[in-house]
Amino acid sequence: MKYRNVEYSIVQGVERGKWMWSLSLDTNVKNSGQADDKAAAVIAAERAIDRALDPKKRRLVPSRR
Repeated sequence: MKYRNVEYSIVQGVERGKWMWSLSLDTNVKNSGQADDKAAAVIAAERAIDRALDPKKRRLVPSRR
């Protein structure tokens, strides 16, 4: 599967009702995890991609006047 131009995979685990997800970025960052159903695994993988690709959250700082 592909999200934000990053390939990731979802596979059913050995245990019933377990799904595994994994991804690998160009920067050699590898991530993986488990979820209870396939939809949750997809969401978890896409969130991991978002966290890896987005720079740190920036907060608006009020200007000094």
